[in-house]
Amino acid sequence: MRRIATLGAALAVTFGLAIPAAEGREASCTAPVVNVSGESRGEGTSAGYTTFLFAVSVEGGSCAPQGSVDYRTIEGNGSPVDPAFTAKEGVDYLPSAGTLTWSGQADTQTVAVKVRADSVVENDEMFSLRLYGERGLRIGHSVGVAWVADDDGAKTSPLATTQEGEICWSIPPNFAQGTSCKVPVVLSRPWAGPLTIRYRTEGSGHVPVKDGVVTFQRGETRGYAEFTLLPDQEGRARVEFFQPSQGKLVHATSNVVISPAR
Repeated sequence: MRRIATLGAALAVTFGLAIPAAEGREASCTAPVVNVSGESRGEGTSAGYTTFLFAVSVEGGSCAPQGSVDYRTIEGNGSPVDPAFTAKEGVDYLPSAGTLTWSGQADTQTVAVKVRADSVVENDEMFSLRLYGERGLRIGHSVGVAWVADDDGAKTSPLATTQEGEICWSIPPNFAQGTSCKVPVVLSRPWAGPLTIRYRTEGSGHVPVKDGVVTFQRGETRGYAEFTLLPDQEGRARVEFFQPSQGKLVHATSNVVISPAR
C-alpha cells in the first residue's frame, strides 16, 4: 500500500497536479474547490423573519477536503448594482459571518440568514454570501446570490443577475479533455414556462462562445453559461448575458479568472 501511495504521488507531480498543500497534507494532490449558491424565494408577508439558506459545497481535487473558508453576507451581488434591486443589511436581512470547516468528508454545509418579512410592495431585491480566506481549499464560486422576491403585490416577470468573484480551474491535458467553466445566472422568481437568456464570452484561456443560450425550465431559478477551458492555461473571460425572453437583467456581465490547477 505504501508503494502504491508513493507511485501515485510521483505521477501527480510528473503531470502537474500538485499544488501547495495545506499543513498536514501531502504535497502530491490538489485541493478540492469550494462553491456557494443562494436561493430565490418570497420574503414573507407577516411579521418576523424568513430563513434563507446558502449551500456551500466542495468538489473535485484529488485530496479529501481538509480545510476551512470564511464567509460573510454582502449587499447586492458584489458588484455595482442599481440600489432599487439591492437588499440592505440590517434592514432587509440580518448580517451573518463565520467559518466553515471540512475534516475529510465532502459534505455540503448550509449558512442560514434571516430576512425580515413585511407587507410593503417593493422590487425583488438581492443580497449574497461571499467566501474568502480559504485554507487548504480552492474557491470557485466565491459569491452566492439570494433573491428576496416581493410577495405583497401582483406577481411580475423575474429579474435576473449574474455575479462577480468567479474562478475556474483549468486541468492539465494529461488528466482531462474539454474541462468546462460554468458561470451562474439567477432569476428572482421561477417563471411559468421556459425562459431563455443568451450569452457570449470573450478573453483568453478558453474557447469563446459567440451565441450561447441558458434555458430555465418551469420552476427553475438558477442556470449556467458554460464554456470550454484551454488545458493548463491562465486567462480571463468576460461573460455577457443578454436578451432574456422574459423579465429584466439587472446585472449582465461576469469577469472570470481562469487559473491552472497545479
